[in-house]
This record gives sequence, C-alpha cells and structure tokens, in this order.
Amino acid sequence: MDDQERSAPGRYRSDLRNVIGSSAYGYTLTVWSTASVLTHAYALPSPPEVFSFFLGAVAGFAAVGTLAFGGLTAEFGGESRRVRLWGSFRFVSVALAVGATWLLSSHMPSMPGWPLGSFVATVCYFGVVGAENAVAGAGAGSER
Repeated sequence: MDDQERSAPGRYRSDLRNVIGSSAYGYTLTVWSTASVLTHAYALPSPPEVFSFFLGAVAGFAAVGTLAFGGLTAEFGGESRRVRLWGSFRFVSVALAVGATWLLSSHMPSMPGWPLGSFVATVCYFGVVGAENAVAGAGAGSER
C-alpha cells in the first residue's frame, strides 16, 4: 500500500472506488424505472400486483443466475476483474430493460404485465450488463 492509500483522503478514495465498483445502482434504476412505466400503463398496483412484480424480478434474477453459474447451488465471490468506469454507467442495459417493459406494457393487461414486466426488465438488464462488462473489461485488459 503506498502513502496515498494510507492517508485519510486516499483511504476514502479507495473505499469510494470499491463502493462504486460494487454498486447496484444500475439495477436500482432499472427497477424504479420499470415500476414507473408499469404504473403509468396500469395505474397504482394493488398488493397482489406488487407481490407479482417482485416475484417476477426474483424469477428473472434466478433465470439469469442459473444461466451464468450453471445451476442454483453454485457459489460465487472473490473474483477480481478490472472494468473501466464507463463500463458501469449502464446506459444501454437500463434503456433496453425499461424499453422492453414499456413495449410489453402497451400490449398486455395489468396482472400478467406486472410480473412479466419485472421479469423481462431483470433478464434484459443483467443480460446486457454482462455484455457491457465484457466490452469494458476487454478495453481495460488491453491497456495494462
């Protein structure tokens, strides 16, 4: 650890980089925006529709996770990979997820629309994030 990393501002910047790098802000934007699009299309959700929304998101996360890890019982963590900061902005992944939900909501009634909207948004978001990270990681790896 160099002197800059040991200073208070250096530790702060290091911790801030870790928080930014592991942030779920892109998925937060996706969920909030998706729920807003669905609320605009269908009005405020009833409690069963709220439950169906979160169950759709969980099912989408499980589907993508199962695909990524090859099963539900796989373990993960500890991988260290460098990705350029711009690769974490999530312009494309959030836009595609919200756009897909908007398209779905214009062709589907509310009860299947709430869980399917969150499922589609989750699958789109994480599927595209994988591609965004691959592109950003490839650029970061070639300049070391």
